Amino acid sequence: MPRSLFALCRVGDENVVKRIPLQAGVQAELEALFDEQETAFLAGRDEEVAFDGGWKPDRNQLLTINDAALVALFNETLENGPAAYDSLDIADYADAGIKAIFTKSEVVEGRVLVQRFRTSQFLQKSGITLVFNNNRFGKLSEHGFALDARLTLIIEGDVVKFQSFHSLRTVLTVQYHFEQATDAEVTTFAEHGHFHVENRALFDAAMDERSRKLIRGISASGILVDHNVASIIEKAGTVGLQITEQDGKLVLPGEKRRLKTILSFLEESVFKGVFSEQVFETNSKRTV
Repeated sequence: MPRSLFALCRVGDENVVKRIPLQAGVQAELEALFDEQETAFLAGRDEEVAFDGGWKPDRNQLLTINDAALVALFNETLENGPAAYDSLDIADYADAGIKAIFTKSEVVEGRVLVQRFRTSQFLQKSGITLVFNNNRFGKLSEHGFALDARLTLIIEGDVVKFQSFHSLRTVLTVQYHFEQATDAEVTTFAEHGHFHVENRALFDAAMDERSRKLIRGISASGILVDHNVASIIEKAGTVGLQITEQDGKLVLPGEKRRLKTILSFLEESVFKGVFSEQVFETNSKRTV
């Protein structure tokens, strides 16, 4: 039985699913494409790790989020079938709001294969978009869009499986699955009695998502309550990390990379190699 192709679209303030009608000659090729991408997505990924706010899984890992509400629209298409959905109309691309293209798996029942969709994939007949046919270039006569070269995520039941959080959140609203410090929390952290901020403007400029996540983790851990400045400097020395002290306070440097290393240490994401004795940052804090 042919597999239906769907689009997840943002219409107004909500996500809706639209059916993508296909010509008979295209159906088989698209099914083969998604089959190949499913195989490539899972190849060598033999371990699943619950997402905890870290950004980069190891090569053999898939990150997972369990959230029934998050994936309900995708799973409903498996039960409802294509007839329950309106056809996708891209005559006015700005109103289409395509966020993702998806279909079901032929390999595992109940599995949904999802590609993210970017504006650059849309092909407009306005202006000049060239198509190659019979050794000549001609002008695209109708609207269309290209498919992505890879899957962004797989859904199985209530579980989302993915490799890149950055790509995942272009499709799904998952920001609440990680925590980062607010501006007020960053200010409170910088003004803590343990710290001397070397350059506040550079410190604030360094507050990307990773830095804010580290600060939230440090604040929640109680490290700054349980350990004084001297203790922290001593423990930093045991992993080969030198933290400068000024007027009895830990210096938080203006240089972004150095600042992140110190924040990572305080959040317990820094370790010293047993053999090389080099200092490393890790993207995983799972206990062994």
